[in-house]
Amino acid sequence: MTGPSLSPYDEETIVAQITTIYTLLHKLSYYNSPREVIFAPAGGHAINEELCHELHIAPEVVSLMKKIPYTFRGPNKPFLSQSRSFEYFFDEEIQGGRDPQNAPVSLYDELRLDFLKPWEVALTCWMHADDGTSVILNTKSNVIQVIDEQESGEEDFDFRRDCKAHHAPAYLQGLIDNIRDLETVYFPTESDYGYIFPAGTPEQIQVKRILIEDYGWGTEQFREQDWRREGEEICNRISDEQ
Repeated sequence: MTGPSLSPYDEETIVAQITTIYTLLHKLSYYNSPREVIFAPAGGHAINEELCHELHIAPEVVSLMKKIPYTFRGPNKPFLSQSRSFEYFFDEEIQGGRDPQNAPVSLYDELRLDFLKPWEVALTCWMHADDGTSVILNTKSNVIQVIDEQESGEEDFDFRRDCKAHHAPAYLQGLIDNIRDLETVYFPTESDYGYIFPAGTPEQIQVKRILIEDYGWGTEQFREQDWRREGEEICNRISDEQ
């Protein structure tokens, strides 16, 4: 994907957008405790930069990995439908992130550690062997590819040449808008597991209405603490009725 309309890669923009996504999900109580989301401290997360160097990861990617938020519950709480985010302050996640296609199903000594280009970084991988997507950011071209596991090849990512590349800021802004507009509903929960309901499902329709009409979502009067306290029970009841 090339063209004069595309802006060049800007780390500050990407970090701000990913941070906004996590901030919205915390506000909606998908991440119920402030301790679940780890925002980067001054100077960035402490990650294994020596390992990154050994894996030939580009400095731009290492810098981004140090500055985006993470969650300790990523493996069980999907970031996108059936897809989890990586947590790059763990060495095994740095290794797994180099082969997002196999990370959910392979032993780490079986990973293809040169699977991605040095200037690429996997933001998510699928949670199961047969479902989910990998979101891969190319810091050189400032594009994102969303790789559907069900459409992927078994041995390599040659099929990526045919996958649509999204302008990275536009793609991330779409995720922000989708969450903010409640087109995808992230059920609030205090458990280690998370549930996401896409647009048009009965759960999404009802929860969106309740959040807007009863809790003031989208206004300065949003009753965040009430939703944090009551939302899980409401959502569980709605889900049980379906």
